[in-house]
Amino acid sequence: MEISKYRNFIKLFIFAPLLIFIGERSPIAFDEGYYILQSKWILFTNDWISPTYWGNLVLDRTIATQFLIALSQKIFGQNDFAIYIPNIVSGIIMLFLTSKIHKELIGEKNQIFSALILSTTFLWINFFHMATQDITFSAIVTFGIFSTIKAFKTKKPFFIFFSGIWIGLAVILKTYLTTIPFLALLPFLIKTKIIKNKYFWIGTLVGFLPFILWSYNIISIYGYNTFSGLYSKLLLLSKNNNYAYNLPFYYYLWNLPANTFPWSLFSIIGFFNLSKFNKLSHYFLFKYPLAIMIFLSIFSTKTSYYPIQILPLISINSYFGLEYIYTKRTFFT
Repeated sequence: MEISKYRNFIKLFIFAPLLIFIGERSPIAFDEGYYILQSKWILFTNDWISPTYWGNLVLDRTIATQFLIALSQKIFGQNDFAIYIPNIVSGIIMLFLTSKIHKELIGEKNQIFSALILSTTFLWINFFHMATQDITFSAIVTFGIFSTIKAFKTKKPFFIFFSGIWIGLAVILKTYLTTIPFLALLPFLIKTKIIKNKYFWIGTLVGFLPFILWSYNIISIYGYNTFSGLYSKLLLLSKNNNYAYNLPFYYYLWNLPANTFPWSLFSIIGFFNLSKFNKLSHYFLFKYPLAIMIFLSIFSTKTSYYPIQILPLISINSYFGLEYIYTKRTFFT
């Protein structure tokens, strides 16, 4: 048989050494140990609604990540590898969508390169191997970007539906942080009139169902005052707190390039040479990530992992920067 028929399997083998780790792990990050412990309490109490910590209800976040980790252990057994399966699946989806967005924005040529760049970016690979929310949340946002692009290009109800469904799914994971990618997408949704399409709102409603049902159960069992803990967390993060460390407005200007080095060098070149592409590509490879960075910089809490959601677009920019250097190589010889 022709080798082209095995092309997708060959691509999987390229990523396998980076993505699959079967050895022992240590949940070093605070949030990682927190989610793993809460998932064990889910299995111990068989309570899939209430996020508990040593038997006490803690409603400073939703239960989505803990739920997924517990469900994975329920299916595959209570072992270290099962804990990370939700993140592995989310990361693979994120890589796949990165190659697809590459194809939609700058063409089919070498679309796997953008995925390879993403998979070898320090910030991404580091959090890919942690049992936290960040890769799963970013995969959902990436799905939203891809669906929105396809909705604009094809006008198919299927993609318009998915251009709305990601919002609610992201909320059940990261609640208020979903506002940032939504606001960055909003001008495009308005200009293209996707937001006026009934399928967009049907998708949005379906996406919010898990959060609505979970919220209803929490309020029914514990009351609204307990549920308001989610709002208290937002108020804490919107002020000076232990997560902010009085970091300056320009924090991401140095932190993100440092955590994506050396690809950040090429992404900057690609970032400022996008004029050859159409308005669609310019929006998602220039305006959208720039808007995300501005919104994140305005928010008082600043962490290295918040920008993971735009790493697929930065990876595509990095590929374009590399291609730009290659095509202009006569200037470097």
